Order: sequence, then C-alpha cells, then structure tokens
Amino acid sequence: MEIVLTGVIDFSALRERFAADCEVERQGKPGVVESRLARALDAIGWRSAGGESSGQVAILARHIVASCVAGHHDPRRAARELAGLLRSASAGLDGGLPAPSAFVPAAEDVLRRYAGTGSAT
Repeated sequence: MEIVLTGVIDFSALRERFAADCEVERQGKPGVVESRLARALDAIGWRSAGGESSGQVAILARHIVASCVAGHHDPRRAARELAGLLRSASAGLDGGLPAPSAFVPAAEDVLRRYAGTGSAT
C-alpha cells in the first residue's frame, strides 16, 4: 500500500533545527532534541492517544530525524518512518490499529512542528 503524503516538510528547516539542537546538547544541555520532539507530539494531542508517553516516542523519533538529516535527506521517508513509530506506539483499544498510512498526517505535523515551520492546520 502506498502512503500518500499530505504536505511538504522543509528539509533545510528540519536540518537546521536538528543541528541547532545538537549544538546546544554539545554545550552541556542534554535532551534538547527529545524535549522539542515531545512538545511537538504533545501539540498534536499525543498524550490523549493512550499509548507510550511523548518522551518515550521522542527518544525513538530522534533517530528517525537524525537518519534523515545525516543520511537519506528525505523528509517524506522520515514521515513514513515516524508514522510507523506512531502506529506501533499507539494504544490499540480494540486490538487493532489503522494502517500506518493513517498516521502520516500526524507524523508530518510533528516534523513540521519540530522544525518550527508550523502545523498542518
């Protein structure tokens, strides 16, 4: 199944935000990336999802952003990977979850919010 992406994620903004956060961490303030990602998750209502905490998801999301910035340079791929993470970290209330593609808009929104380029709404 093909995942349809609903919006543009600015790679340069994502790269700049990640680089700036990593620089602050190198100067002695750990967890900046995770904290900003957790805030982005909270902004889309992740706390009400009933799954893993924003902080736990942010730890894994950091690796997705890092892989994008330092590796493949494809924010669409990062959004798909983050959608998979959000799906796996969600609470399955009835034992089933929607397809990963259903999480793509939320993943895109998290990446835009993290990068500081706004929300989808």
